[in-house]
Amino acid sequence: MAKDFLQSKYQTVDTNVEIHYVEKGEGDPIIFIPGLTFPGEIFEHQIEYFSKNYRAIAIDPRGQGLSTKTTDGNNYVVHGKDLAAFINALGLENVTLVGWSTGNLDTWSYIEQFGTEKLKAAVTIDMSPLPLHPDPKWWTEGTIEELSEVASRILITPDGCREFFKDYAVETMIQHEMTEQELSKILDMSAKTPYWICGALFASAIFSNYYDTAKAVAKNLPSLMFIAEHWADVAKPFYEENFPGTETFVMGGHLMFYEYPEKWNGVFEAFLEKI
Repeated sequence: MAKDFLQSKYQTVDTNVEIHYVEKGEGDPIIFIPGLTFPGEIFEHQIEYFSKNYRAIAIDPRGQGLSTKTTDGNNYVVHGKDLAAFINALGLENVTLVGWSTGNLDTWSYIEQFGTEKLKAAVTIDMSPLPLHPDPKWWTEGTIEELSEVASRILITPDGCREFFKDYAVETMIQHEMTEQELSKILDMSAKTPYWICGALFASAIFSNYYDTAKAVAKNLPSLMFIAEHWADVAKPFYEENFPGTETFVMGGHLMFYEYPEKWNGVFEAFLEKI
């Protein structure tokens, strides 16, 4: 029976831990992995479009969206293990992983721990595999002082977390001037993750280092990195120099696939058709 509607499901990946996901369509699977605090529904335009020819799946990582909230395991090593358990439980093969922002870390973590045997390709969206580095020529998430301020003074209360994502959505994620309704929709998705999980994941993200894994991906797996326009002058040459086997494409803001779905989907579709 064809899957002609969006299905909301849960999959157990650890003791008393369920990953919520939505899926639609049939064919080779594409797993969309959202960034910090966000649920899989942020990929609503991609699920609808790619379900025509693929089994399109979007997950809520542990602690995010409708997935189980735990006091432990809020780091990207565990996220990689959760992703492996999810893939194994569904019996998926020939998978294309698509990570956005810290969802890139889920992707690289999975590959570092479990290899590429079950993968067809890896697509990453707008985050460096080494988010913190003192060299200004490296593509990072900010200076040590800036990231320390966020981790130690902002993401420690519910209000702080909400204000952080409000500012980030307006200044970095979306390029056009959003209506209150548009902004509220994005912030409500983010707010499904408690501030204490957000803080733990942020710290884990900043201190992650998947440089060598990204090197291996560039060498051994069809791969594509989308880069936002606001830091392309640093990010694009950094990525092309260090990971020459991975294609790069510059467009939009940090949330480019959500703001410009037709263009983003077209680039991704062209990539899939080549592999």
